[in-house]
Parts: sequence; C-alpha cells; structure tokens
Amino acid sequence: MPITNYVNRIENNGPNGAGLTLWPAMNPDDLVSGNPVQHGHLYDEDEPTDYSVGVWDCTAFVDKPASYPVDEFMLLLDGHVDMIMPDDTKITVNAGEAFIIPKGLKCQWVMPGTVRKIFMILDGDTPGDADNSTLHRITVPPLDAITPTPSGALSTRVTHFVNHDDRMRVCTDTYAEKQQGPAPQIGRHLIHVMQGSVTFADQPNGSFVQGDSFYLLPGNDLAWAIAANTRLLVTTCDLPTTTHTI
Repeated sequence: MPITNYVNRIENNGPNGAGLTLWPAMNPDDLVSGNPVQHGHLYDEDEPTDYSVGVWDCTAFVDKPASYPVDEFMLLLDGHVDMIMPDDTKITVNAGEAFIIPKGLKCQWVMPGTVRKIFMILDGDTPGDADNSTLHRITVPPLDAITPTPSGALSTRVTHFVNHDDRMRVCTDTYAEKQQGPAPQIGRHLIHVMQGSVTFADQPNGSFVQGDSFYLLPGNDLAWAIAANTRLLVTTCDLPTTTHTI
C-alpha cells in the first residue's frame, strides 16, 4: 500500500514487528554451496531503476565469484559475511558494521550462518562517467571513528562512497551543535543513528536514538531537531518522485 508518512522507522523484523515475508529461492546455478532460505520486507522500491530499501535475512550459503550486479549499501544486524576478492583477500563484516559493494566489482559472498541486514540497492540503465576509488573496492565505513568538527562549524560530513553516476552516496554526518527547523526533503535517505538523537515533532513515532534506523521520502518540509553531538550514517539516493510501497 502507499506510504503515508514521510518518515518511516525501519524495524528489524518488518513493520510493527510482524515478521518478514518468505522470498523466492535463489538460483542454484549461482551457488557453490547451501540451500538458502531468505525472507524480507521492502520499505520502498522503484522497479524502473531496480531501486529498493528494506530488511533481509537468509540462511547460510556461498555463491560463485561474479561481478556484483547492483550498487548496494548494507548494515548488518545479525551474523557476519566474508567477502572474497579475486586476489583471495577476505573482508569480514560483522553485526553492527556497514559495507558498500559497487556495481561491477568482482567478489564472492560467503555466509557461514544466518544473516540479517538493512539495505539500499540501486541499479538501472543510467550510464555514468565518474570514476573514484570507492568503485574499485568494498567500502567498510569506520562507524566508531569520530571526525572533529572544525571550530565555528555546526556539522561535518565525511563521504565514504559515491556510485558511478552520483545518484547514490554514503556519508557520515556529525553535528557539534543542536540543529532544528523545517527543511525540504530532496532525495531518499536511509539514516542510521550512531550517536545522539533525531526528532520529527510533526511525525508519529518520530523520535530516533542511538541504534535506530529510519527512512525519509522526498517531497515535504519536515520540522526536525538534531541533538548536539549526534552522528548519523546517511545513505542517499536521488530518483524521480514515484509511488512508493510499504
């Protein structure tokens, strides 16, 4: 059904804790081992661009090395994932950590146990001419790292990832001082509160504290307050405004 709120809490077990829906089985031709069972819930999707935001869990499996088919941001809630690179380098991501895989990067997904994650995925056919270091590696943002805010500045932004056509970005925003006031929402934002709090006074259940994740839709001016010493992990995607589903 259509989303009626511009601010949506991301629940680890789906809306209102009602559980995740069984998703179709993976193609066995893509797997090295395992018989994975996956569940999920989409908070938003746009089929023309293969864009989606949601929660996913799955039992153990190992897939075949391949070029990753989409740009994907992931925040692990449970379990851990080993990503094997072409030179046999292993990157391990644990619960409580985030990582981003760029479209086209060759890698292998190894999941020894059940994993649950929050994700944002973007594909589509829009070509991009940009090239940067984040397109040639798996990025694991240092969530525990605190970036000092320069003297006199209210906030600081550190960019961790920019995709090939600059439609998807992952940043850490640090707010040294309290900020509040109405602000227009441009783009879609998946936000994880690493420290501090964010409050939307005009939205139901609009208070978010450390460990919470929420999703903002474009098209409305929101009155929000960000507490001093707040750090946010922000994944943004710029897409045309369309009908949303939840």
